[in-house]
Amino acid sequence: MKEAEAERLLRLLVDAGLPFTLVGGLAAISHGATTFTRDVDVAMPLDDATLPLLLRALASVHPRHATRPDLGVVHDAEKLKGFRLLLLETDLGRLDVLGELPPLPDVRTLPTVERTFGAGLVIPVLSLDALIEVKAYVARPKDRAVEAELRAVRDAVRRTP
Repeated sequence: MKEAEAERLLRLLVDAGLPFTLVGGLAAISHGATTFTRDVDVAMPLDDATLPLLLRALASVHPRHATRPDLGVVHDAEKLKGFRLLLLETDLGRLDVLGELPPLPDVRTLPTVERTFGAGLVIPVLSLDALIEVKAYVARPKDRAVEAELRAVRDAVRRTP
């Protein structure tokens, strides 16, 4: 995913006032990792309050189920109730919306730091320690590689006077 498209997706979420936290590859990059990512991953409650806001925010970029493109554009929040994970293709690229982020207890209370993207877009990003914990828990080969890199970043930061 190109940086400009990721920034535009994030801008849509911020402008809608959605309570999200950036997680995944872009969060890792914001902490200093050199990983590559093909999508934007955010964590937020997937409830009656946020689902309609999310769909309104994304309406202009035509969100579609990434795993069920035959369903067309997603526009009915009622049909998304009960989802714990939304994998959406948009005109700007892929957006994964996580309603849960194991092993962390609640996406409403994630530890975050603020990071600035592009032209002054301030985003809440999962803290470095929490991101390491999530990557260790997921334990896929690509997550283990990012976890190791993030641990090295954290160690370097701690050694810097």
